[in-house]
Amino acid sequence: MPMQFSATFQTCPPKVPLLRTSKSTPAGELHIGPVVNQHQRLATGTLVRRMYAWRGYQTDGASERYNPHRIALAAWQDEDIAATLSVGRDAPDGLLSETLYAREIASLRRPGRIICEFSRLAVDPDYSSRQLLLDLFSTAHQYARALFGATDAVIEVNPRHARFYEREFGFRKIGELRICPRVDAPAVLMHRDLATPALIMA
Repeated sequence: MPMQFSATFQTCPPKVPLLRTSKSTPAGELHIGPVVNQHQRLATGTLVRRMYAWRGYQTDGASERYNPHRIALAAWQDEDIAATLSVGRDAPDGLLSETLYAREIASLRRPGRIICEFSRLAVDPDYSSRQLLLDLFSTAHQYARALFGATDAVIEVNPRHARFYEREFGFRKIGELRICPRVDAPAVLMHRDLATPALIMA
């Protein structure tokens, strides 16, 4: 039966780790929180490049730089990074997904609505689990609402994974299959209304 996200959230957290998540991962207990220093930015950038290369995706070769409209989240076990996901707010520079889906993004920009974008997802295979993804996206959902006041979320995903995002996170496809130039791989655009409960299938 469906259940709501259950991760706890702390506003304006001073440092990582912050959010206690699942204890059921193979390596033990993980913590999720924002990336706040250069060491953590290098770790997340390295994980993204390694996992994208493993899947045959291209990357820009750079760690994510500070952007007041974007926050990088990471899951840690002690000093080891397990996963990362970035949350970006719609801003004057626009969203990454507008490169392929400008018309679809424009249709979401309405009075009283704020769009955020999930991007740069990478998970170390040693820590990979359904529960880790649920906790990571739960945290991203909460930060998008609390930090950016977001009402809508979009994400570009490989078409093979679209059904998973529909079933687990309540996204729906709003953009057709295209080749994403950032990673040189197929993608579809997905959207969900953040005002509705974040449903996960147990």
